[in-house]
Amino acid sequence: MTNEQITKLCKEKEQELLNKYFGNLVHEAAIEQPETIGEYTKDLPLKVEAEYRAFLEELWKDAAPDELKGKPLVLEEQLLRRLMTESDWQGIEAAYKDAMEQTLWERITKTNHNDVTYYKGLLLEFTRNLLMVMRTDYLEEITGQYIKNKTFEED
Repeated sequence: MTNEQITKLCKEKEQELLNKYFGNLVHEAAIEQPETIGEYTKDLPLKVEAEYRAFLEELWKDAAPDELKGKPLVLEEQLLRRLMTESDWQGIEAAYKDAMEQTLWERITKTNHNDVTYYKGLLLEFTRNLLMVMRTDYLEEITGQYIKNKTFEED
């Protein structure tokens, strides 16, 4: 399997997971306008991360370089998550608090969906970035080419 094929499989799995866990937030925000966060808890990115990690471990069995065949996949996602997301997580915490707290005015006017939509958008972006960082880390393990001091950008 080529690196391009591996990258394509990873990106497809990322999109599948984002669709599965986040659905169509634009439609939800515009049409349904939910007043509560529902199943979009703060630990949702960790659930998505665990499922993606399981996928990467299975893919590793077939795609690992010959010298690493039979050895466990080593990803540094916990460290990377902390490094890349400390400020992001503070924003999610604040948005979560706003989404969970409905003021009297928000109840009367049914406008808490604005806070809920903002929170869900931040959670989606956080999760998308986390998966991309995991993919980058995984591809470094496959190719042996390590990215140093580079910002992670979606290609």
